Amino acid sequence: MRRLEAFTLATFLELQPTHVTVLIHQARYDIPVSYDEYSFLEILQEEPLLLLPVSRDRRHLLLDRLAADPIILQELEDFEGAADSSFSSEGA
Repeated sequence: MRRLEAFTLATFLELQPTHVTVLIHQARYDIPVSYDEYSFLEILQEEPLLLLPVSRDRRHLLLDRLAADPIILQELEDFEGAADSSFSSEGA
């Protein structure tokens, strides 16, 4: 399997027909989107918190690898698990 390029998770802020605005470390970035990416994000934008995989250079989305790459899926699951519980109940 080909190794995934380095990526970061970005918080979805706003969707426009030509780009998506995301937040990475308190900075806003406009990332161009294709028609297919726009259509996909249009469906997802109703979610209360939407994280998107973005290349480290912050120039493009990595949506095409989202469903197929175990590294991205693990990162999203780890983040989701941390967000679901603010503290651990183990050892209580």
